Parts: sequence; C-alpha cells; structure tokens
Amino acid sequence: MLLFLQSLTFYLISVIAAIIFGLYFYVTRNFNFWQQRGVPYVKPTPFFGNLKECTLQKTTIGEQLQRIYNEHSDKLIRDLELVKNILVKDFQIFMDRIFSYEDKFDPVFGNMMPLLKGQLWRHIRTNLTPVFTSRKTKMMFYLVDICGKELAECLEKATAEGKLPREKYCYKM
Repeated sequence: MLLFLQSLTFYLISVIAAIIFGLYFYVTRNFNFWQQRGVPYVKPTPFFGNLKECTLQKTTIGEQLQRIYNEHSDKLIRDLELVKNILVKDFQIFMDRIFSYEDKFDPVFGNMMPLLKGQLWRHIRTNLTPVFTSRKTKMMFYLVDICGKELAECLEKATAEGKLPREKYCYKM
C-alpha cells in the first residue's frame, strides 16, 4: 500500500510539473518574435509581458510606456514624414494586424477598427476617414470643451465634500 501511495504521489507531482512547464513554454513561445526580426524590444516577463510593474500597481501604464520609450528612444522612428508614410500612405502594407478577434463572440468589440483585417478594414477606413476632417473636428471641439468644464465642476463638488464622484454629483437632472 505504501508503495502504491508513493507511486501515486510521484505520478501527481510529475503531472503537475508537466502542466506547469507546458504552460510556461506556451506563454513564452513568442518572446523572441521581435529579436528574430532584428527589432529592438524589451524582454517580457512570463505571464506579465512588459507590464509587470503596472499589473502589480507599482506604476501606471503611461509611466511604464514612457520609461520604455525613453530607454529605446534612439531606436524608434522619430521622423514625422516617415511615421506619416507608415501610418497613412503605406496603409495597404500595414493594414493586417497580428491581433484579431472573432466578431461571432462579441460583434461590437470584434468590429472595432483596430481589430479589422483586409478589405473590410479598408472599406471601413475609407468610409470613416471623411468624418475626421480638420473642419469637422474643429466643429466638435465645443462639445469637448463643454464636457471638460462639466467634468471639472463635478470633480470640484466631489472633492469639496471629500467624497468620490457619483451620479448625484456629476449628472444634471
């Protein structure tokens, strides 16, 4: 009986160790993606990626991205014309992103512009581009200004009373 329990214990430990190793290798399988292509990158941490500090709430996402940007500022594309060529003029080369999402699971999230691919992305971009002309953006600025002022008033009321902003503070009835 003791021999059976020892072999069962060994078997369970072996299975658990195999699962842990398998999970580790599954999570880290793409960690050298950019290195293989000769692109400078920040080596990620297993299970956290490059956002370990943010996940552990030691820093904000903005501070983390700023730190990464500062560390690699000499390796980044900083020429505005080159960035414009990549993001606007050469869009047919860069239109398919690695990350995608099946719209059958969540049609709203799955049809967001950054997640679309191929001709559907191109069609949506073509129809959406005229909406964001500089003239139309300037015409919408007053809405942003009004919302910003309402937010400032809401935060002033909430902080004056020492409470967190809630519906009764922010929404006008």
